[in-house]
Amino acid sequence: MGGVGCNNKDGSTLSMKLVNGVLTDNKGRTGYIASNRQFQFDAPPQAGALLTAGWSVCDDGFLALGQQKIFYQCLSGSFWNLYDQNIAAQCKPVNFILLENKDC
Repeated sequence: MGGVGCNNKDGSTLSMKLVNGVLTDNKGRTGYIASNRQFQFDAPPQAGALLTAGWSVCDDGFLALGQQKIFYQCLSGSFWNLYDQNIAAQCKPVNFILLENKDC
């Protein structure tokens, strides 16, 4: 693992679980790549989802989708969306590093 993260008791911290290649969040929603290439969580995944499974943890502590460890954060107004491809000029490459959850 990459370190320890703080699990806020108010539910504001995203906690995820990975079982058999399927990523779920602390609300039971599936992590997937939507048809617009955005990484998001829904229950159930939206119709037309491109990838709903294939997630894994690499030896270096990064989250991967298939062989891919590089994702993209793209500015959308005052917040960032996450994508599996570079979809616009304002996008920057990111990695998802895993942290052990700990109540704080």
